[in-house]
Amino acid sequence: MRHLTQRLERPLDLLSNTRWSTYLLSCVILLIVGGTLGRVAYDQYQQTEESEYRLLEAHARNADVQIVEAMEDVEHFLDMVALEHSHRHKLHGKAFPAFLELQKKDIPESGTLLVTDARGRIIASSDTALIGRDVSQESYFTAHTAPHTPLGLFLSRPDKRLTNTSTAFFSLPVTTPEKKFSGIVALGVSFKFFQNTLRAINPDDSASMSVIFNREGDLLYRRSDPEKFFGNNISKVSTVLQEHASSGERVTRHIGPSAHNGKTRLFLVRDVGTTGLSLIQSRQLDEVLADWRRNVIVYILIFMFTCTAVIALLMTSARRKQLEKDVANSNERLRAIERRQMLSQERQRLMQDMHDGLGSSLVSALRVVENGHLDEIEITQVLKACIDDLKLAIDSMEPVDADLLLLLATLRFRLGPRLESTGIALSWEVRNVPKLEWLDPKNALHILRILQEAFTNIIKHTQATEIRVATAADESHVQVTITDNGTGFDVDSALSGGGKGLSNQLRRAQAIAAEVHWASAATGTCFTLRLPIQRKPA
Repeated sequence: MRHLTQRLERPLDLLSNTRWSTYLLSCVILLIVGGTLGRVAYDQYQQTEESEYRLLEAHARNADVQIVEAMEDVEHFLDMVALEHSHRHKLHGKAFPAFLELQKKDIPESGTLLVTDARGRIIASSDTALIGRDVSQESYFTAHTAPHTPLGLFLSRPDKRLTNTSTAFFSLPVTTPEKKFSGIVALGVSFKFFQNTLRAINPDDSASMSVIFNREGDLLYRRSDPEKFFGNNISKVSTVLQEHASSGERVTRHIGPSAHNGKTRLFLVRDVGTTGLSLIQSRQLDEVLADWRRNVIVYILIFMFTCTAVIALLMTSARRKQLEKDVANSNERLRAIERRQMLSQERQRLMQDMHDGLGSSLVSALRVVENGHLDEIEITQVLKACIDDLKLAIDSMEPVDADLLLLLATLRFRLGPRLESTGIALSWEVRNVPKLEWLDPKNALHILRILQEAFTNIIKHTQATEIRVATAADESHVQVTITDNGTGFDVDSALSGGGKGLSNQLRRAQAIAAEVHWASAATGTCFTLRLPIQRKPA
């Protein structure tokens, strides 16, 4: 902190006589920081929402396939019944229930099976009590007698008129060998038909709610309480259904309150082929945005830190002697606070790493100001470096369960966008390696810093266009190699030249009993980090 204060003195002297310029500069910095963080947060929100919609659509496509296949099975079964009845006339008396039981292995949810004559009177049924009943006015019969209606599988609205339980009927026309209409064959199904159809693709970690409904808005399936809601009509209460119907599109996206509990949800509605059915997949928005909100909190903390730094700059308009006195007093108070509120060694280490990284980035920003270059791009890059450094420290706190690959995956996630923006292609050839039981947050941060420094050196100094990351293991060590196709450098000169990059890598490697090695030529550089599988206690 004292070193940072000494570095602040020179630019503060230059600005001491330009009070209004200082205020203007502070406003510009805050606008840039706030605008950048706001834009990043907005982009992440858009990406989170788009990613969730794609997940919902994947579930909907899978459900589409399952429903179509189930209805094709029903159509095939009814075709067999129609064929047997119209050509062989064998499905009478006890043959009818027996035939139905035979087919239940393919459609276990099968209910009542019936055949009518051309006038709509039931002439054969698995439930003999229904024989003779007139169903000529039912939709599953009239659908096949209406003019200009193509003959094919039809699904009726659920009702209780025929079976005293809520049942939907699949129906097909029965025709004579001369293609003359002679009645229908129909199969009743309960709510379990669609529930069992979707069970394989609707696990606990899928969309929070799944709904199937027909053209009239009758619910055929609802993931929660399917039996209770079977046959309920939602056409007048569901704004999502109304918006989808008016759009004329096969797939639509919606955000709005749930009719069930009023909470805001993401909805995706998809028509199921030509079946006349539609799907709704939805997820509660609070669950979708949980990770995004955590990132926003981090951005707010970064902005608050920047505001604190800007306020500190404004306070330097006083005389130099007074500033030196205030800094001395502040340092003394900080030392007193540190003595009174000393936390664990691990927390001290993390705070120091965050301080060094962010402090260095802020000093870089002050140098830009000192030299009179108010380059928005340069300041934005410094601020992004602050964010990356803070995220790196936070990543090291995440439990990795001694898994080096999980730690490398975190580093790839953080560095991927940066490499992509610089035009460097990343080849990821990471293979399974033994667990490192000594890999705790402290040692994880050392590894992240070593590898981050290797990537930073490549990006800044080698003019590389490709980077390859690979892992390997032998009996005693796990090896991580980072190879580039850059211009290379003189390793001995770099180590003896006083630069901090390679020396910091050596120092951190020694701290975790690891080894680092550089092999560099004009065609590229290979950096190797060797980590012991078992480490002696310190």
